[in-house]
Amino acid sequence: MKCELGDIILLNKFLYPDGTAGTLHSFVVVGTERDELEVLPFEYLCFLISSQKEKERYPYNVPIKKDNINCLQRDSHVKCDYMYTGIKEDDILMKVGYVTEEQLDLLFDTYLKSEEDRVTNPNTG
Repeated sequence: MKCELGDIILLNKFLYPDGTAGTLHSFVVVGTERDELEVLPFEYLCFLISSQKEKERYPYNVPIKKDNINCLQRDSHVKCDYMYTGIKEDDILMKVGYVTEEQLDLLFDTYLKSEEDRVTNPNTG
């Protein structure tokens, strides 16, 4: 299933940063990768979406209210401190909705801030 930047997708499977397997989770597509020869499968770069209230105050989480554009089931937040890579088309169960261009810009800005802070303060993340 082909996706565009800003699409919210439901993944069948993925790996958390610590290597733990995850299943059935929503993500925002923030990039695409393909090798120069276009031989390898198309891959997506994504941010994880969470609705866990106790984590919404983390510094690099961006709130996203449910609406008829993103089609989320509840108000959530996008975790912009880690970019999930290597997401393949076969991992995508369905497109759920999408974020606006303005929201996508905010997600990128927040990710860049997290990377800048990680370089400046490597012991904090």
